[in-house]
Amino acid sequence: MKELIAELNNAANAYYNTAKPIMSDAEFDSKLEDLRSLEEETNITMANSPTQKVGTEVLDSIAKVVHKTPMLSLNKCHSVEEIEKFANYRPLVASIKLDGLSCRLIYENGDLVRAESRGNGIEGNDITQAVKQFQNVPLHINKEGTYVIDGEALITLDDFAKINKDGQFKNSRNLSAGTLSSLDTSVVKDRRLSWFAWEVIENDSADETNLSFHNQLAEASELGFDVVPFFDVVSFENVHMDYQVVIDKMLDIAEQECLPQDGVVFKFDDVQYGKSLGNTSHHFRNGIAFKVKNDSVETTLKNIEYTIGKTGVLTPTAVFEPVEIEGTTVERATLHNISIMKELLGNPWIGQKIGVFKANLIVPAIRWGEIDNHTTERQYIPIPTHCPICHQPAIIKKDNDSEVLICTNEYCEGKLLKRLSHAVSKNALNIENLSEASLKRFIQLGYVKSIKDIYHLEDFKEQIQSLEGFGQKSVEKLLSAIQKSRNTTLAQFLYSLSIPLLGKNASKDISKVCENDFNIFVNVLSNKERKAFTHIDGIGIELAMSMTDYWKKYNLDILDLANEFIFEKEKENSTVDTLQGKSFCITGKLISYSNRAELVKEIESHGGKVVSSVTKKTDYLINNDTESVSSKNKTAKSLGIPIISEVKFKQMREGEK
Repeated sequence: MKELIAELNNAANAYYNTAKPIMSDAEFDSKLEDLRSLEEETNITMANSPTQKVGTEVLDSIAKVVHKTPMLSLNKCHSVEEIEKFANYRPLVASIKLDGLSCRLIYENGDLVRAESRGNGIEGNDITQAVKQFQNVPLHINKEGTYVIDGEALITLDDFAKINKDGQFKNSRNLSAGTLSSLDTSVVKDRRLSWFAWEVIENDSADETNLSFHNQLAEASELGFDVVPFFDVVSFENVHMDYQVVIDKMLDIAEQECLPQDGVVFKFDDVQYGKSLGNTSHHFRNGIAFKVKNDSVETTLKNIEYTIGKTGVLTPTAVFEPVEIEGTTVERATLHNISIMKELLGNPWIGQKIGVFKANLIVPAIRWGEIDNHTTERQYIPIPTHCPICHQPAIIKKDNDSEVLICTNEYCEGKLLKRLSHAVSKNALNIENLSEASLKRFIQLGYVKSIKDIYHLEDFKEQIQSLEGFGQKSVEKLLSAIQKSRNTTLAQFLYSLSIPLLGKNASKDISKVCENDFNIFVNVLSNKERKAFTHIDGIGIELAMSMTDYWKKYNLDILDLANEFIFEKEKENSTVDTLQGKSFCITGKLISYSNRAELVKEIESHGGKVVSSVTKKTDYLINNDTESVSSKNKTAKSLGIPIISEVKFKQMREGEK
């Protein structure tokens, strides 16, 4: 089928665009009929098939979608020893780590109903109309029920070379990303985007008790998908697998097939075992990604500068002669801390040769530094003994086995600036129109020395209006934003304080436990001290100790600052918990809900819970086709679990029997 599609599309292009036909009309019609017959026989239809007329659209906007299951990353490694440790003699499946944009395709009873970009892993974009213009995505597959498959949207390197013959684009990945963000879907077809499957996420017809990662990819190939090149890797205690050979083989295949890549992925063949390992908020534990150490570019070191953070840590940054890497010019790279700087550069000097690369092809980093042979004079770059901002003493301290440089001045203006910039940020107090540059000027002029002072900038209104870059309207706008931010939540307030180890999510969890009541927070922290909030999942003794120490040192300041705010209570849930204690599994096509995420939200807002598979603990299976032969329907019937339609679900939601 794919050979026929390519042949017929080439013939059509020659006929319509070159005036030099390469196939007679009779031959074209005959082969087109052969293709139609094959599509009927296999029940598979490709988007680029000449039997289909998929029109392009110019969209008004790109809608956001919440993924039914997260699209997380994988943990990274750089050595075969790490892969061996990860495998622990369990069979793996190796595949090329494609360098494109992760996308999810969702099919219902064989029809492509939605395509989603990865986005932040929880929420992405609805890119259905764009994906329908891809060269190789099936619009219809021979599958009943729900079928969800993840893969990579990309432009192959040979196609990219043709498109980029004038050198106007940096690389294929950036071009792919830009193309998918276009509202004009005709651009997608012109830029020859393709999609390669690399993991089946949901398959109603599969036997979930004995799923093989390899077999799922093999079946995807039979369904018409282009699948990432993959290879079985089996290792036993008495049979050592040479992972480096596998890696080299996969990278060779990627080169031969012109696939952009940045490494090799290894995943457990036993799907259920992989799922049992769970995930972190960042990555799944069912696989590991071997990242290729891309070649570094040589340049010379000019200096090492230090930037200060809100806790007073001074971070070294290498400044070097500008070099071109991965399509952009770079001249700075962080060295993270004193230990890493010493490990990479030894005793650095001006003019030292260094190797620069982009970590994960994004972040500039140093790979190596020229070794000091002590045979010639060097202009060494010393570690500063004083803070470059406040010029007070700086000392090296041990932090988790690493050496860090810290400013000892509690009132350092640089440290204060970073703390205040954090406090006014969107996830904290969310004061619009108050930039770091403005804060810096206010600190230097003595208007601001703490978070509380921000809420009394009204006292300096006339002076601020006289400053260059400020006017009456801009100052009034700023003061209005400050006043607006006085209505806040306990979570935002806690996060704004820059308490060491206390992040945004932990602040939210504490706020929820305290019913968003500042007084409850104070009472718990004062009475329980280092045991406070440790019953909350994710809050350990280190964070509890950090909060306690911070409270003991600054409690009067915090109490005084709290008086500036009105802590808003969480909005009362206007819905009735008619589904309290009930668990629901969802499958099949939806009719009155636009997507699964909408139905999930509806269930949870009424006190119910959504599960991904049918077990004896499931209360209901929602499926508009109650007579479907999908695996979830079969399981529900065998366990005696009611299968209900959307209509019946809505009756339950309203409290009807």
